[in-house]
Amino acid sequence: RSSLNNFAAGPTTTLRSRELPLIWKEKKAPKCVAMRNILGMQAVQRDSIDLITRQKQRLRAQLNRGCRALDFYAGFYMQGSKDGKLCEDRDQIHARTGAKCEVDKFRLMVPVPRDED
Repeated sequence: RSSLNNFAAGPTTTLRSRELPLIWKEKKAPKCVAMRNILGMQAVQRDSIDLITRQKQRLRAQLNRGCRALDFYAGFYMQGSKDGKLCEDRDQIHARTGAKCEVDKFRLMVPVPRDED
């Protein structure tokens, strides 16, 4: 069994005409996430990526200084850790483009419906 864990970028979602657009609010998140719970990711901001979990949660992983989310557009992989978790201020993720970055902080992203004008 390989000690590398691969995560692909997820498809972008399209809005249906009846759905209200969402606003994402940041909330406190755990310092670690189990690698087995990560289903995919999306590069949504300049310096962070969103991890999508099996529990249908969105965790924003803020990357350390100088790292660009755009480098992770094709997904990422990471070396397996002894505890099986990806932790802030500890673990590095590796982009398929060759970049490697440490996760500075996780934030839980909670969807809030935007009021219609």
